[in-house]
Amino acid sequence: MTIPTDAWVKIGTASAPAFSKDGTKIFHLRGTKPLGSGLPQVWVMDADGRNPMQLSTHDEKVALLRRAPNDDRLIWGIDAGGDERQQFHLRQNGETRALTAAPGVIHDLGGFSPDGSKIAYAANARDERYFDIHLMDLVTGADTRLIEGVGILTVPSWHPDGTKLTVIHDLAGGDQRVHVLDIATRNMTEMPRPSASRYSAMRWVKGAELLQGLTDHGGHDFMRLCRLDPATGACTEIYVAPDRDLDSWSLSPDGAQLATIENDRGYTVMRVGPADGARPIVALPDGIAADLAWAPDSASLAFSHQGPTRPSGIWLWRSGVAAPLYEADMKADAGIDPAELVAPSLISWTSFDGKTIPGWYLLPKSPKPAAGYPTVVWVHGGPSSQTRANFRPDIQALLSAGFAVMMPNMRGSTGYGRAYMDADELELRPHVMADLAAGHAWVKAQPEIDPTRIGIMGQSYGGWVTLAAVTLQPDLWKAAVNFYGIADFVTLLERTGPWRATHRAHEYGFPGTHDALFDKISPLRHVDNVAAPLLMLHGDRDPRVPQNESDIFTTAMELRQKKVRYERFTYAGHGFIRPDHRRRVYATITEHFNAYL
Repeated sequence: MTIPTDAWVKIGTASAPAFSKDGTKIFHLRGTKPLGSGLPQVWVMDADGRNPMQLSTHDEKVALLRRAPNDDRLIWGIDAGGDERQQFHLRQNGETRALTAAPGVIHDLGGFSPDGSKIAYAANARDERYFDIHLMDLVTGADTRLIEGVGILTVPSWHPDGTKLTVIHDLAGGDQRVHVLDIATRNMTEMPRPSASRYSAMRWVKGAELLQGLTDHGGHDFMRLCRLDPATGACTEIYVAPDRDLDSWSLSPDGAQLATIENDRGYTVMRVGPADGARPIVALPDGIAADLAWAPDSASLAFSHQGPTRPSGIWLWRSGVAAPLYEADMKADAGIDPAELVAPSLISWTSFDGKTIPGWYLLPKSPKPAAGYPTVVWVHGGPSSQTRANFRPDIQALLSAGFAVMMPNMRGSTGYGRAYMDADELELRPHVMADLAAGHAWVKAQPEIDPTRIGIMGQSYGGWVTLAAVTLQPDLWKAAVNFYGIADFVTLLERTGPWRATHRAHEYGFPGTHDALFDKISPLRHVDNVAAPLLMLHGDRDPRVPQNESDIFTTAMELRQKKVRYERFTYAGHGFIRPDHRRRVYATITEHFNAYL
């Protein structure tokens, strides 16, 4: 039975748990329609999941939530229509007030000071291109700029004594540098590193002048949990998952237990146990866990968990056992029976150079048509990202409408090691399209698929792949849908958020240096080749891939009298988060593929 497209926007979610100071309550983000806009808001519930209460009522998505270290003050962040220019709000003693009021500025929270009196954050108020490091006194409101940045800076952690900050300079997707900023002197010292490295979840080890976090420091292929000496760059491994990235880690307040999350081909493997010993795997359904949050007594661990047929909910681990604490009821909220949804199968194929390309494959539950199922190949953004075993209403909507779906993780994707992630850099970019063509051949060869009805859909970088597919591989694709994709790399780098331009050029190429590459891979330069009917979707507040990219490609299609439909979204950023937008997206995509596949 085909599920109405309107139903997919009614499904609730929950994430980002944080225990109260006394451990009796759990603050979290929850998106649900009955008490508001359907956009994620701040909620609180008892630690046993009872007595939920909504704390925020913004007509915007709440994107982050932090609790103070010494009481139950909360800070959360919202932007305006997905423009990513996040502002902070503080809730204290039942009252909420804005901490920042600069709607043209991006504010990136670094967290509370150890005594809870201040916050550190990065902001590009001085110059859109650069992020400076700030301190804000939460009592007086006084704001101090500690240093002026020269690129994208973030502040992941405070030293336990409150005198220093960790600062990460993000030069490119796989090239980050760790610094230590002395607050009193404002001197910033860079940690030595042997080569370009990635760093994540970097926090100070209590009682030692060492940082602990996830990194491939030292030329390793996968992210490991390590301790780093910021003075020398010396690295000691704490935990290494064989041939897997570590996604996250959390040490219990008493320091006795360690929780880690591994990425196993897109699935989560979670371990909890002694910090200095073997840690057993926690039994979880197939899916993804995130947002690790210990209770103050170190006896319980809250986290979010979702799967291909289950939206994100709040789970609780205790005494070696994990179970859901709160999950939305799809049947009650949206009239969708989870049994009607489809879980994916892991697949792989071989590309032109012998490289194995992984992906996911899903078949509808409806009877197979005589000629076989029509298929949509869905390509993720990034490119440093990964299609994983998470809940995707848009994919389930396609399956419900009778389309098979294949989701590739082509070279450039994360989760398979650094060498795989770097295999699409600069002049290697065309190899991605060879991976895609090999994936198309894999789909075409499946006996349950109609080989004449294969379409493609992608978002952001995956939108570029989609446009490149219909311009560079026009004979392969019957229909296409582009979500806010790149039409021309030169115009993208000219118009993307100024803070992103150099960062992205390190991966895509620099105008004047890589012009021949841009001419080869920019879909706008090859629009004459398009044969597939094309649906374009783009928001007017997108700071990453500006709407101009869809404007110029649509104009080029119309001038050539090619079949194109352009859906523009007002008050939408890089992604469609508002329920009314998502309702329109699901309906339009289904209509397009029904018409042309």
